Amino acid sequence: MSNDLNEQQEELFPPKIRCIATAVFGVLSLAIISYFIAYIFGCVKVSPKDLSLSSLLIFSLLCVLLFSVPWNKLGLSLKKFGPLEFEKKLEGQSNEHIQDISALEDKISRIETIINQNNVKSDVVSNSSEEQEMRALIIQFLTEYQQYSFSPLRMENWGAKKKGYSKLKGNPQLLRRLLRKLVAEDLLDTRLSAKGNTLYRIND
Repeated sequence: MSNDLNEQQEELFPPKIRCIATAVFGVLSLAIISYFIAYIFGCVKVSPKDLSLSSLLIFSLLCVLLFSVPWNKLGLSLKKFGPLEFEKKLEGQSNEHIQDISALEDKISRIETIINQNNVKSDVVSNSSEEQEMRALIIQFLTEYQQYSFSPLRMENWGAKKKGYSKLKGNPQLLRRLLRKLVAEDLLDTRLSAKGNTLYRIND
């Protein structure tokens, strides 16, 4: 019972309206098709083209399709097609993917540390120091320009030219990895640009 109610709530039109509309537009489509047949056999003299019946037939058939197809059973809820909801869904998926990638990178990093733990320790200390410095620089930069959102490329090309932020450029892999990590730590937020690129900003 509850499943039926949920399915009805996901539909754009109530079941009774769907049935009535399907019947009305179905009859209208049949009537137009009948007129075409009658014109072909010379029973009527006025051309369907003069009455714009071709466009009306297409419209009528589309309406039949709209009202008769159970969109919710196909996984297509018409209520969810708004641009705002679609954008939010994309942004949510983007955040989820970033968090998954960050978690995977952390695991790889730990494995690499275990594998290389017997190597030269100074290299590990140097890499850790560089990562901490870049992390602090990213947070400082995005905090100072918190009214804007930045792609990694813009941070390198534009942000690195600002005083004190030159080190944002030079290690794009580390920059992108730390941005994703900060998103996973909920320190940064993301959104999608008009071109579909991921933009980062400090989390409010």
